[in-house]
Parts: sequence; structure tokens; C-alpha cells
Amino acid sequence: MGLLTCARCGCAMTAERKKGKYTYYRCTAFHGRCGNAYIREEHLADLLRGVVDKIQLRERVAESIRHRLRASQADLERARERASARLLDRQRALQAKIDRGYDDYVEGRISDALWRRKSAEWETELATVNAELSALNRPATAFVATGERIIELVKRAGMLYKTKDPAEQRRVLESVLSNCTFDRGTLSPTYRKPFDLFARGNETGEWLANRSSLAVSGERRLAGSVGRLSELVGAGP
Repeated sequence: MGLLTCARCGCAMTAERKKGKYTYYRCTAFHGRCGNAYIREEHLADLLRGVVDKIQLRERVAESIRHRLRASQADLERARERASARLLDRQRALQAKIDRGYDDYVEGRISDALWRRKSAEWETELATVNAELSALNRPATAFVATGERIIELVKRAGMLYKTKDPAEQRRVLESVLSNCTFDRGTLSPTYRKPFDLFARGNETGEWLANRSSLAVSGERRLAGSVGRLSELVGAGP
């Protein structure tokens, strides 16, 4: 898989068949012997199951995260509405300046040079305002649905790993981990985002900070994980 490396020297861990039926994993020792140990495949699978278990969520915590996500989405929508109202006011004010300035120019109350300079300034500012309004009017990022999907998939990841099907186990691990180091029977995982939040929250119990981080991380941080894990449950991202 390329996910397991030696914690002592940084080399990859490789599988080796013993007596035609037992599989062990060991450091490739590309940089020389480092003193790391072998580990039986079955034992390694159990340790990796523990790595997956570290991201599991209790329903109370999952519901708390969902609530925080919904509240954050509502806050964003209100901020979006306020920003849109301010931009519309600015748009109307600029258009009024352009109209009045043109009337003054036609009536000869301002010079040609002044009209060209001021109208160019107003038109540039108006184009900026229109672009910002256009961006605000694009469909809002529904990261609540994305976050809830992540939560449901995380809750199923442990079950999928425990099916004992090697292909399923591999897909779960590739979705959840970016790397994992091994040192004489101990694994130290590096989780992909946002699974690192779940693991840290379970480890420290400081879920308030973690769920706030999850809420503000947005679509980009969550959607990639949904895309990887969605295949595990046969659903599209």
C-alpha cells in the first residue's frame, strides 16, 4: 500500500512469506539494519483495526458536530445576505453617480477630461461590485450535507474494516490514513483531513475545539474525504 514505513529509518515496510504460509512485515533496511522488528500479518491487521477505531464517533458527539455545522451554515447564510445588501446599495450609488455625471457632462457643467477620468473610476468600481455580487449569487456551498456524509461514513469505516476482506480493509486505510509508521509492535498513524480531527477529539476529549475546526474547514477540506470514502459504501460523492 505504501502507507507503512519504518519509524526508525524511514524505509518502507515490505511483506515476506515464511514457510510458504505465514506473512511477516519488516523494514526493507535500505539504509542498513535499524533494529526494527518483524510483525506477523494478522497482528498488523489487528493493530490497523485499532487505528481505524480511533476515529469512531459516539452518537452524542456526532450529533453535536452536526448541530455545530448547521449553525455555522446558518451564520454564513446571514453574513452572505448582509454582504449582498451592502453591495446592492453600493451598486445603486455608483450607477447614480454615473448617471448624474453624464447629465453634467452633456449640459456642459464638467469638462470632457473630468468626465472621462471620473466615469472610468466609477465604471471600474462598479465592475468590481458586480463581480462580488456575482460570486455571492453562486449556489452556496452546502458543507452541512458534506459534513454529515463524512460522519456517517466514518461510523461505517470500522464495520467495513472488520469484514476481514483485504480489499475493503485496504480501501478504508487508504481513505483514512496518509501514512503510518511502525516501531517494534507500535503503530503511529498520520490521518488524512478531516479524520485527524476525529482522532484528536477522541484522544483528548476536547471536542468543542475540534468540531469548531471541522465546521469552519469548509467544502474543500471535507469533500475530498467524501469522495474517497463514498466508494466504500457504493455511493457517489
